[in-house]
Amino acid sequence: MRYRIFHNQTAMFWRPYEPGDVLVPGYEGDTGESVFPLALSLRDRARYEAEIVFRIHNMDDRPDGRTAPSLSVGDVVVFGEVALSVDRFGWKEVSLG
Repeated sequence: MRYRIFHNQTAMFWRPYEPGDVLVPGYEGDTGESVFPLALSLRDRARYEAEIVFRIHNMDDRPDGRTAPSLSVGDVVVFGEVALSVDRFGWKEVSLG
């Protein structure tokens, strides 16, 4: 599943994204083929895929350390129309519009 990361310059790792925060575009990638059936909604698939993205981008050998620094609280991962912000525990769905 294709995704795009936005790093939050305002939240300072303390809270999830809020409207008005400054986001800096980061890495774009693909998690590959999902093990979940396509019958799941995009929202449900995105929540599963977000965990994969978090794991990929917080490993020492992440895809590109310059354009993909590790994900922190407040950063946003976008899958199609679904945007999820890293929360203190898990994810929070947010609106970037």
